[in-house]
Amino acid sequence: MNSKPLSARTCFLLILLFGVAVYSNTFTGAFQFDDVPNILENHALQPLDLGKLWHALPSRFIANFSFAFNIYLTGFATWGFHVVNLLIHILTSCIVFNLIRSILRTPSMKDRVPPMQQNLFALVAALLFAAHPIQTQAVTYIVQRLTSLATLFYLATLWMYLTARLEDARHYWVVFLLMLAAMLTKEISITLPFAILLSELFFFPPSAEDPLGKKLVHWIPFAAFLLIIPLLYLTHPHLLVRTGGSMNILPSVAGNISRWDYLLAQFRVERTYLRLLFFPVNQCVDYDYLYSSGWKDPDTWAAFSLLSSIFILSLASFKKNRLITFGVLWFFLTLSVESSLIPIPDLIFEHRLYLPMFGFVLFLTSLLWTLLRSAKWFTAISLTIVVVFSGMAYARNEVWKSPISLWQDTVKKSPRKWRPYCFLGQIHLGERGGLETALRYFHKSLEAGSYSTVLLTNMAAAYSRLGNSKESTYYQEQALSYAGSEAHYQRDILNYNQAVLLKQQKKIPEAIQAIKKAIEVDPQNPFFHIQLGKLYLEAGQEETAVVSFRKAIELAPLFREGYDALALFYEKKSEHQKAVAVLTEYLKYKKKHKPLFAG
Repeated sequence: MNSKPLSARTCFLLILLFGVAVYSNTFTGAFQFDDVPNILENHALQPLDLGKLWHALPSRFIANFSFAFNIYLTGFATWGFHVVNLLIHILTSCIVFNLIRSILRTPSMKDRVPPMQQNLFALVAALLFAAHPIQTQAVTYIVQRLTSLATLFYLATLWMYLTARLEDARHYWVVFLLMLAAMLTKEISITLPFAILLSELFFFPPSAEDPLGKKLVHWIPFAAFLLIIPLLYLTHPHLLVRTGGSMNILPSVAGNISRWDYLLAQFRVERTYLRLLFFPVNQCVDYDYLYSSGWKDPDTWAAFSLLSSIFILSLASFKKNRLITFGVLWFFLTLSVESSLIPIPDLIFEHRLYLPMFGFVLFLTSLLWTLLRSAKWFTAISLTIVVVFSGMAYARNEVWKSPISLWQDTVKKSPRKWRPYCFLGQIHLGERGGLETALRYFHKSLEAGSYSTVLLTNMAAAYSRLGNSKESTYYQEQALSYAGSEAHYQRDILNYNQAVLLKQQKKIPEAIQAIKKAIEVDPQNPFFHIQLGKLYLEAGQEETAVVSFRKAIELAPLFREGYDALALFYEKKSEHQKAVAVLTEYLKYKKKHKPLFAG
């Protein structure tokens, strides 16, 4: 092998080329799944208003600002979102490269890899991070920029910390700035102070000049950042409304799942995560995963035993190869928010591996380096793995191109789960002449053996549009009876559909009360205020209706439906000038906030 080392510039170019090649087929991909409520229907994102973004969800302020800025630049053209997501992924992969180079320069690691080959070692890890097919969900799934951007800040913080320790203490102000950015991007960043402590203990071992006690004292300023996310929730109590009123780190906590049951299930989930890291086949956006039946479940014991063995073996390898130990501990640490005692409605999601992936690539690269003992073999085997992973990631991105392809793939892999059928039904529900097809999928969802208010209210809506009021009423009543077992934040649509049903039955006062309950759950939803205004008109309360329409316009000044409802009201009253003034108000506002690069 040529003794001349790889230059950093060459390494960055290779990371860029692999990143672009793997994700070159994503730019026309559609909005998917949670993209709709979190981006398309999130009226806090437009127009670009920092105060509004902060109030909406401060613990994800920076990620939401990036979405709002995307809309400001290119509107809702998906290519703009995909370009930014890919840039974040490539930049994060470059940070992985720099972070590992810094690790290899620390006191405990400086003799692990020869200086001439450190760039090669770091490049392999960065390419594995960039090309691994599991990363597709955090990159191609637009809303999961939350995860990739938080990971960028998380890893950049650690890189700057090592830089400050190795080179110049003046870099510490950058460390604190990046830590704050991570904490304001996604709640998984709460583990960052512990990652810094882990890095300090592993790569700058305690000594007589720098004992453990002194290290812990120096760690206190970093530990103070553990208070940021809880304080954000305590100072913004409206965030707790959608979590059932309980104080939890994550905003999507399911209040009806016991912490113990969730933890037991996560042993099996983490085993699946490990399988996906080593053998990323049969990827799925919605895995069919059941809760454990407790400690009596042999599979739970088997998964727990496997994880415990890996943990213990990694500790045993500390003296011989502390990079392997660090990689394993990183995996468990960075999964601890979403795979521990904090119950989340979905047991498993692939994007949760984006941050733990750093630990995996460090582990795998170090293992290959140790076993192969030859730079030539190390390069050949590593490059083969990267190329195979790249092809698998490219193929997986094809599945993400459209909602139909994504959910048809999911139905094949999770045929017993209700949600994939439900989503296929919702897709056809929005198509012209698709009601019958939608209902077929909805009934398949019911046959899967799981009930949901989302499914039942969709069925009620489909039958209502077909004019079958008997079936519509039946499924709406089923949804109401089932709602008590589901999380509080899911009941807004349920109450809205109940209002629609009551309106059809000419029970306007009851319909008004139902839509008010929906507004209690989601007070920032302009659509609910518009429907409330229309119901007030039905009740003859014109002034109150105007207030509701104006509230909708105030909440979402770029949402045309509010203006249309108010203008139509004035038009029916023959107040033509007022109607024209309302529509002119909308057109002026829309022109003022037109995307910078609108097509």
